[in-house]
Amino acid sequence: MNNEEQDLLKDALVKVLTDMCTAQVVDAAESGRWPGELWQALTDMGLTLAGISEQAGGTGGNIKDSLLVIHEAAKFAAPVPLAEHFLAARLLEEASLSVNRSVMTVASGDFRLSHQGQLVGQAEGVAFGRWAEKVILLASRDGQEFVCRVDPSDVKMSHGSNLAGEPLDSLEVDQILPETEFAKAPAGASKRLFLMGAALRSLMMAGALESSLQMSVQYAMERSQFGRPISKFQAIQHQLADLAGESAASTMAAHAVASAFDPLKETDIAIGKARIGEAVSICTDIAHQVHGAMGYTMEHSLNHRTRRLWSWRDDYGSERFWQKQVGQAFLGTDADALWS
Repeated sequence: MNNEEQDLLKDALVKVLTDMCTAQVVDAAESGRWPGELWQALTDMGLTLAGISEQAGGTGGNIKDSLLVIHEAAKFAAPVPLAEHFLAARLLEEASLSVNRSVMTVASGDFRLSHQGQLVGQAEGVAFGRWAEKVILLASRDGQEFVCRVDPSDVKMSHGSNLAGEPLDSLEVDQILPETEFAKAPAGASKRLFLMGAALRSLMMAGALESSLQMSVQYAMERSQFGRPISKFQAIQHQLADLAGESAASTMAAHAVASAFDPLKETDIAIGKARIGEAVSICTDIAHQVHGAMGYTMEHSLNHRTRRLWSWRDDYGSERFWQKQVGQAFLGTDADALWS
């Protein structure tokens, strides 16, 4: 897609999200109701498999399309597994396994695959596990990784949730897989999955920060105190300026991460994830200070964003983890290469 086509895609996506991803839908999802109508609308538009080739079963387009969808959906706190679904589809595509319209998620854990096709292992923190129709995971056999496709109805699953109320489940697997449900993964698949996950969470955090900024500015303009909007008070203006600066830095970091997605560039993703993670602490504090007590209520739209930000910040490595990776990368570089 060219820039004009991406603008049209964004406009269509925002319209759907505005109409169908309301605060009530997010609240219902946090209470355990699968937002099937929202997911179906996104699927019908071809957005859940954007960036996955038509030959593999996707809707085509390029990686930029899928990253745009995931970034924009995060602005609305969309309670659907767009990122996880994309990661699952990428694993299947890279292993030359077919992709279909089933709701998918990924599981990272300790799994082993025997020569007879018996898959054994467990994983924690499986996002949207209870709502997935297929779970895609990596299992080892004789030093080789395999992409496996598992039916959740055949596994033992324990339900949990993250701070945002999103499903975060644990599963145990012990079953025989048909030969059609697993295939050799490319070398380094586990590391690639981790890097892709970190990149997608970076884009999601940047989107939610942009939304939090917009909501804070709007609220400050509408909320009056002592006879005038609180946006007229210098202290509030300073806070909003800091929030805008951190959000802008996060957006630029997200652009760098998107550019480093295909092919994957570990250091660029590490810097972006760390920088955006730092901004989360600063921005959420300011956004809640501007909103006051109202923003802390569970059903408030700001709370929907900030609780997700606090959860996503630690997914696929916290900022401290990635700061350490960046430091180690630079310590192993000579002086001339460091500044090049």
